[in-house]
Amino acid sequence: MQVNSCRSAVLDAVESLPALERETLALVYYRGMSCDEVADTMQTSVATVRDRLHEGARKLLAGVGGL
Repeated sequence: MQVNSCRSAVLDAVESLPALERETLALVYYRGMSCDEVADTMQTSVATVRDRLHEGARKLLAGVGGL
C-alpha cells in the first residue's frame, strides 16, 4: 500500500512540473541523453538544459519531500 502512495506522489510531482522541465528530465533520465544531445533536440543551449534539470530536480524533491 505504501509503495502505491509513494508512486502516486512522485507521479503527481512530475506532472506538476512545467512542460519544458518535465521534458528535459525525461530526455536525460529516461532516454539517457546527454545535456548536449538534449540541447540539440530542444534547440536550446546546454546551460538552459542544465538549469532546467536543476530546477526540475529541486521541484521534484520539494514535491515528494514528505516521503
